Amino acid sequence: MKEHDQQSTMHIPELEEQKNIFGRWSAFFIDRFRIVYLIIAAILIWGIGAYIEMPRELEPEVVLPYGHVLTTYVGAGPEEMETLVTKEIEKKLDELEHVKKISSSSGYGYSSIFVEFEQGVDMDDMLQKMRDKVSTAQTELPEDAETPQISRLETNNAPIMIINVSGDYDFATLKSITEKIKEEIEKNKEISEVQIIGGLEREIKVIVDPQKLSVYNLSLDQIKNAIASSNVNFPGGNIVLDQKNYNIRTVGEFLDPMQLENVIITYMGNSPLFLKDIAEIEDGYAEIDSYSRMAYGIGSDQASVKKSVALSVKKKTEADVIKVSKKIHQLLDQGEGTLYPKDIQVEVSGDTAVYVEDELGTVVQNSKSGLLLVIIVLFLFIGFGEALIVSLVIPLSIFIAFGLMDIAGMTFNSITLFSLILAVGMLVDNGIVVMENIDRLRHMGLSAKMAAEVATNQIAPAVASSTLTTLAAFFPIMLTTGIMGAWIKPIPITVIFALSASFLVAVTITPALCSMVLKEHKGAAKIASHPKIEKLMKFASVFLVCGLSLYAFKDETGGVFGFGTLSIVFAALFTTAMAAKQFLRRKDGKSHPIIRRYGDTLYQIIGVKWKRRVVLGAVFTAFALSIALIPLGILKVEMFSPTDATRLYINIETPLGTNIDVTSQIAEEVEKRLLKYSEIKSFVSNIGITGADSLDTISIGSSSTPNKARIIIDLHEEKYRDRTSMEIAAELREVIKDIPGGKIQVQELESGPPSSKPVSIELRSESFDDLRMVASDFAEILKSVEGTRDVESSMQEGAPELQVRVNKERASLLGLDDMTVALGIRNATHGLKATTFRNNQDEIDVVIHTSKEELKTIKDLEKIYFHSRTGQSIPFNQVAEIVETQSMTAIAHDDLKRQASVSSDVEVGIIPGDVVKAFQEAIAQYPIPEGMTMGYAGEQQEMEESFTDMFKNMAIAAILVFLILAIQFNSLSQPFIILFSVPMALIGVMPGLVLTGNTFGFVSFVGVVALVGIAVNDAIVLVDYINYLRKSGYDLKDAVKETGITRFMPVMATTITTAGGILPITIKQPFFAPMGYALIFGLSMATILTLIVVPVLYTILEESKMNRAIKREKGLVKEA
Repeated sequence: MKEHDQQSTMHIPELEEQKNIFGRWSAFFIDRFRIVYLIIAAILIWGIGAYIEMPRELEPEVVLPYGHVLTTYVGAGPEEMETLVTKEIEKKLDELEHVKKISSSSGYGYSSIFVEFEQGVDMDDMLQKMRDKVSTAQTELPEDAETPQISRLETNNAPIMIINVSGDYDFATLKSITEKIKEEIEKNKEISEVQIIGGLEREIKVIVDPQKLSVYNLSLDQIKNAIASSNVNFPGGNIVLDQKNYNIRTVGEFLDPMQLENVIITYMGNSPLFLKDIAEIEDGYAEIDSYSRMAYGIGSDQASVKKSVALSVKKKTEADVIKVSKKIHQLLDQGEGTLYPKDIQVEVSGDTAVYVEDELGTVVQNSKSGLLLVIIVLFLFIGFGEALIVSLVIPLSIFIAFGLMDIAGMTFNSITLFSLILAVGMLVDNGIVVMENIDRLRHMGLSAKMAAEVATNQIAPAVASSTLTTLAAFFPIMLTTGIMGAWIKPIPITVIFALSASFLVAVTITPALCSMVLKEHKGAAKIASHPKIEKLMKFASVFLVCGLSLYAFKDETGGVFGFGTLSIVFAALFTTAMAAKQFLRRKDGKSHPIIRRYGDTLYQIIGVKWKRRVVLGAVFTAFALSIALIPLGILKVEMFSPTDATRLYINIETPLGTNIDVTSQIAEEVEKRLLKYSEIKSFVSNIGITGADSLDTISIGSSSTPNKARIIIDLHEEKYRDRTSMEIAAELREVIKDIPGGKIQVQELESGPPSSKPVSIELRSESFDDLRMVASDFAEILKSVEGTRDVESSMQEGAPELQVRVNKERASLLGLDDMTVALGIRNATHGLKATTFRNNQDEIDVVIHTSKEELKTIKDLEKIYFHSRTGQSIPFNQVAEIVETQSMTAIAHDDLKRQASVSSDVEVGIIPGDVVKAFQEAIAQYPIPEGMTMGYAGEQQEMEESFTDMFKNMAIAAILVFLILAIQFNSLSQPFIILFSVPMALIGVMPGLVLTGNTFGFVSFVGVVALVGIAVNDAIVLVDYINYLRKSGYDLKDAVKETGITRFMPVMATTITTAGGILPITIKQPFFAPMGYALIFGLSMATILTLIVVPVLYTILEESKMNRAIKREKGLVKEA
């Protein structure tokens, strides 16, 4: 009866509305609230289970539309590799469909071909087709070229850790110990590959004397065939003898390497010629092709670098890196004294699990901070009980998102967790709007149950529309192509899952909980009867907000007990706001004076045409000035900004042809200088192999490179050092630049997905001379451009080369041809594998060599003999001569055409785009040779492509948002009013990035695209309610004013919660800061302007419609 009396004294138009589908849906669960308890329990079980089961990794796995073909052919130069291998395979691969680009590099002993397919192809199918094509090409390849290896290009294929084994043992013993550890690790089914770096590889050498070969007219091939024929176990089938069924097997495999001595090579008359008569058998080791060393005790008096044998460990794609790492650490800890001696040091470096745990831990901590900020804002804008109900939307939505992510096969990584943080602030938007509407109707006298049903029915369509527009803004981001698109794809997917879940919770669980928890609205009389309790509750709420604010911005690295300046500032801000709300708010139930003042000002603006024009003019001017910040150079544009990291690299490259010992000596000099840096936690040097790195997000394998070395440096965490990794890297460049003997570069860990060098110029021509000349000139010009460093040309001088030129006429007369000569030289210089000796589980190569003492000089090479078809031994100098020259480093192809490139890194603070502009000006008058084309690649091209994609995404998002709004409002004009919020958001984005010292890059662009959907939400709520009031009989201007007053609080609350949710990670995570600031400043500016500009535009548009309608009516009257 009381509720009826209250309703009768105040007209509530919401009670007269027919129930829509959302109203009926929420009413169903309000009436059956016990089902809601079951739903909450099911969500918790599902979400927690998914959270436990989902694998953890540093970054999302990216399967890219690239195939790779690697072919090795020991001893072949770049030109031979190009002609004999690369071109043959390229021709076949070019027959494939859906190929976007084929690029290759033919170097000394290798051919590397990349095939880029169109986006969206089935890579498993394309890889199989690549194998088929390469298989057909294989018949055209040299016989002793290795079988081409086909693989796909994917992220997270890098080693998850490097295990370094060191001690006072020789390399052979260390290698043996390491092999035992390797065998144990490989028993783990979650491990895909374990590679040994360093140590000695056992090899049985058959060292023959070339002069004896000449005396007996023997060739290496004859010796090889004799050894292989003597090392055989061969099945003879089944036979029944003496009524028994026997398996027959001829057993001839060597049991001891010394048995090789008695192998019969040939017969001299009736006497056998044994292998021992012409060769020595040596059970030794192959030449070392890689070294590994690790630093110990850096920063102390006992700092040293010890030789080691390292294990590079890779996991399977679906394995959890943290769980795998724990199992390996447990194996190593338990294996001390049993698996390896106690005096052996086994150290793990570059453990990806540590980076994953640290990164995910930081992101999780920031998400907690964001959640607390959202709850604080809810306390400020709505009541305590209401805030708790709305805040439940966050965990429930996130748990639903966990379940959906698990079903979609996603993982926990820094990108997916950032996406959840991005969504945290938006998750409660729906709940806030629904709750505020329920609370408003309860103030008007409705019961909690009735208010929940009526309020949800009235506001849910607008909430659905705003949710769809936000989803529509994120959806096009999924369409971004290439590496960048694959890398950021988890962001829109995760946000879409979370926001969809939040809408479902907001219209299902939130109304039901309101009807159960929020009983009758507490009136002034009831409060007055308990003034002490009321005062106590007020103080408690203020202290609660203070405590939550301090904890939200707690930082373990600074302040008192982790409460630094940031914690104190925000605690003071929110505590003051809460105290003002509790002790200064009006007790008559009317709107706050600020809100009423806003309503009056808005009414004055929309009522006067010149004021409306001034508002619009000011907005257009501000938008123009904001956009102008980029062309004016005030706001810089770059792909990714450099960020502080805990990993650095020093890459060493000596001239091609340099042996591994010389490269190792240069690396040792660098190591001595690194030992002085207390900021360095540890470092590992890999000489002769550079692909073993736990943070190489894309890996295609590695091969022996004796002229290259890489030192992988792990720095202490940021909180334990005073300088950034960028500053340390800059100093290291100065410290090592005077070390002679090779090119030494300090490389910093890249932000974002793998990308090319910042600046890259590509040249195409069939003329090697033209390519070499222009590439050399361009490299010098690029070096002169301010801000460049580590300028490289792909046409640099290659390795020293000996060209053997055969006298074809004389060779033919003696029964030789070019191929026989070439194979003879190859066998003499590189050895010839004859067979494999099996010892237990080990397979040991048996390799035929000529005496090493005979091949120390070029003259010694000229002493070898070739064997004609008749078996005659022909001295080298009778059929060939040697010319000393230099080979090319590598021959590059781009779509089957020869190509060269010039590239460089840039100094910190230098924008690659500025360098490219300066370079273009410098070569404006340069005469490009005829037939040569040039283009720009690297980060500049990637940025242009990515930004083009993002512009397309923005346009698609705007179209989708417009369609959704046109359907909701059944109007083509009102969606334009709402979409006007987007340029208003940009007014805040550009100055915000400038003020915070950020650049406009890819990460901030993602934030701008997201704003297309987020910024319009407030405008949707305003326009929807204006329309609703006008249908209820309000005058246009009264409806606009009432809407501004009524929706002021929820609009401000949703904006502050969205900004607050991402504020902690924006402040603490430099990589995500540009996106965070773009969203915070853009959304804040859009909200402020939306509260003024949208009502102004709405008034202008509707007045124009009414004036046209009046004119039409007058015209009809006159005609009548």
